[in-house]
Amino acid sequence: MYNYGEILNNKLNDIEPLYRMYPVLEKINQNNNEIISTQAIFKKVYSDEYVAGAEETCPGVLFVVEGTIKIQKINKDGEETNLYNIKQGEFCHEALSCLSNIESLNITGKAIQDSQVCIIPFEIVRKYFIHDEEFLLYMYKDLYNKFNTVIENKEVMIHESLESRLIKFLINKNSKIIYSTHNELAFEIDSVREVVSRKLKSIEKRGYIKLERGKILVLKDLNEILRD
Repeated sequence: MYNYGEILNNKLNDIEPLYRMYPVLEKINQNNNEIISTQAIFKKVYSDEYVAGAEETCPGVLFVVEGTIKIQKINKDGEETNLYNIKQGEFCHEALSCLSNIESLNITGKAIQDSQVCIIPFEIVRKYFIHDEEFLLYMYKDLYNKFNTVIENKEVMIHESLESRLIKFLINKNSKIIYSTHNELAFEIDSVREVVSRKLKSIEKRGYIKLERGKILVLKDLNEILRD
């Protein structure tokens, strides 16, 4: 079940941004006696907070009103693999497993910046959404884009290591002092903070960088690592 945390009141100032991001929802709402306006649940999700755990059952379909949610696959050892990000106007397709009563893919969502989301209960989605042709087309297009993103990320991972992506990102900053948190770096290279931290510490041990709070000092030419 979603960790509701801070539940925001279902008022006009919450509904209007939702409809701006998802115009198709406003049409469904207008055609069905304001069903979304009365049933939608709004929640603030803070940076690094999980929207739901991999083993939890979600109570509805997630819509991102503001911010970004990173979707990750959790394996049996608890290791995380980034799949794609959900931004404003996009969908979390893991909800389809709950909606269709099929086995979960052990996917969880984690905010990579302070975000606001809306959750539409499944009974509303089943009754009003899945029979709406425009909504289904909107969802399928988003699913195609997510699938394409997963394929592209897989190709990058096959041909280039995470350490190489991290080093190239640091080099492209073209500065001896890089102001960035590990969480921000993870977002930029499509990884997770814990893995980025391990890679940075490894590079630091080799004498190429020095890690300080909120910044990275470049001590030696990082291109040397790429040439090894």
